[in-house]
Amino acid sequence: MTLDRESFERLLALFGPDRARAGERYEAIRRALVKFFECKGGRFPEEMADETLDRVGRRLAEGETIRATDPAAYVHGVARNVLRGEWTLQQRAAARPAGDPLGVPPDEEDAARAERRLSCLDRCLQALPPETRRLVLLYYVDERRAKIEGRRALAESLGIGQNALRIRMHRLRARLESCVQACLGETEGQGGHTGTGDDE
Repeated sequence: MTLDRESFERLLALFGPDRARAGERYEAIRRALVKFFECKGGRFPEEMADETLDRVGRRLAEGETIRATDPAAYVHGVARNVLRGEWTLQQRAAARPAGDPLGVPPDEEDAARAERRLSCLDRCLQALPPETRRLVLLYYVDERRAKIEGRRALAESLGIGQNALRIRMHRLRARLESCVQACLGETEGQGGHTGTGDDE
């Protein structure tokens, strides 16, 4: 689950009062996290780095006070927890019977909800302006090394730095997540809407 805008702003504020410098520090810490997960054998270092930072942002939004002198040290502690979770998943996967990729029977209700979520995501993407939708799809199209190179090229094509692109995409993800949640509420009879608001 991605961060909402308030949580992301709190996360940036953790790295300093000056937004530009905070963004640079965010990017430096994220790069360090990616290297940490790569060295420790994480299967998806970039995604694990994002999950680490998202967890910190959510804790800040929930009112947790980070008392560490160096916020990077606190973030690294969260990263170790993320890594432990990854190792646990790998161990469970290794223990599953051959030919049983899930290890448990599929839950029809969960599968139906996943299908509704995908349908809502498609609706929310279609509600975006064409150029914004294209940007989202290009940003998430590749995997691992190809994804890194693709995002670098995308930032260059937009004439912005990779950190600025990542912040822009984080905001778009937050908007899409809000849109999808509203859509799910609507499909489950709780009301809601599927608009994503004005483009950034």
